[in-house]
Amino acid sequence: MDADFLAIYGIDLEEDDITARRYFSLAHRLPAFQGVLAARVEAEREASEPSTSDASSSRSSTTSSAPAQQYQSVEALAARHPGEIELVKLED
Repeated sequence: MDADFLAIYGIDLEEDDITARRYFSLAHRLPAFQGVLAARVEAEREASEPSTSDASSSRSSTTSSAPAQQYQSVEALAARHPGEIELVKLED
């Protein structure tokens, strides 16, 4: 994600301080761009699809039907990616 933030937003996460709210807002949008996170989302989507015949898979790749959006809690996402996402409790 560091590379995506730098390439897409011009934000170096090791050098620049951003708020948690801004970080998660920008991170939520990363799959919309052609970056590492978008490639991971696509790979996970392909891995979770049931196997189909070559004819139906070539047909589905040419149609432009949008996949159903899947939402996860931040806690669930952090649990799936423990080395990449750290939950930080903010004080008011």
